[in-house]
Amino acid sequence: MTPREELNTARLALRPVLASDEAAVVAHMNDLNVSGWLARVPHPYTAADFHQFATQIAYPGETYVIEDANGFAGVLGAGAELGYWLSPRAHGQGYATEAAQAVLAAQFSQDVRTVISGYFVGNTRSARVLQKLGFVETGRSIKHCLALGRNRQHVDLSLTAKAFLAANPLEIITPRLRLAPLDIERDWREIARIGGDPAVARMTNSHLSPWPEADVRASLAESQWHGRLGFRLGIWFEGKLVGAVGLWDDPVETGYFLDPAYWNRGIATEAMSAFLPQMIARFGLSEVFADHCTDNPASGAVLRKLGFRQIGEGIGESLARGTVPIAIYRLDVPKVKTS
Repeated sequence: MTPREELNTARLALRPVLASDEAAVVAHMNDLNVSGWLARVPHPYTAADFHQFATQIAYPGETYVIEDANGFAGVLGAGAELGYWLSPRAHGQGYATEAAQAVLAAQFSQDVRTVISGYFVGNTRSARVLQKLGFVETGRSIKHCLALGRNRQHVDLSLTAKAFLAANPLEIITPRLRLAPLDIERDWREIARIGGDPAVARMTNSHLSPWPEADVRASLAESQWHGRLGFRLGIWFEGKLVGAVGLWDDPVETGYFLDPAYWNRGIATEAMSAFLPQMIARFGLSEVFADHCTDNPASGAVLRKLGFRQIGEGIGESLARGTVPIAIYRLDVPKVKTS
């Protein structure tokens, strides 16, 4: 996957820096209440400084303008180092956390290298944001603040992909359901019971009936959530684990299975309707494939409700019953445009 030049969150649009951002950036960088907390911003800040930033520093896919419903709200840069600033009118709304979570999730989905960041002592707002993201202190240093023309004490931080995922756990909540990563020790028995049910196993390619403990544990270990494609989430209904959804790579393909006791309640549709849009946004997917055994028309109905269209038929392999005819579907994802 290539770096994502545009991202969207629940409230924000993140896009590349444009020439039209000059007035907003110059105005904010000349406000010492903003630039005084940044290390490398000159004061006064001129149109020439913006041009250098926009053409030589603001690399698309690493540097983003943050926009909310009222327009320009700030700038965030990631890559090897996370840094950001917000317009004062956007403070106190959780925008920095929301934007950084989206950018770091996209970055760690393809590059698990450690990211560094930090803040000048006294910047309690940034300290809270970076702590929420999972950054940990690695030391203290003295850095020069160019805008103020003096050295300041600086808190140095770093963030690993593992720490980011621990601090920002994936959880999808719908009116009736909770989707979240599975825990091998806690969940393997229920997954073995559900996935190994004869009515379920025969509709999958990798489940046996019964499904042996060793195979279930291996499957769950292989499909743990690590912030990248190739994972499975559990589906909880009224506090009870009732199934799982998954998303795999090469090609990007999705699938699910559900306890037969909970069939015909709209649970699969509700789970997938919440799961797919979030994963499409997180991973920047342009298409998703799925298939179902031809004697399982209920799954075809679910896929069509989700916007999939059938593109062909084929032959699949089921460990529970051997060779089976399948229907193949594809979901084409329209590109989201930002202003």
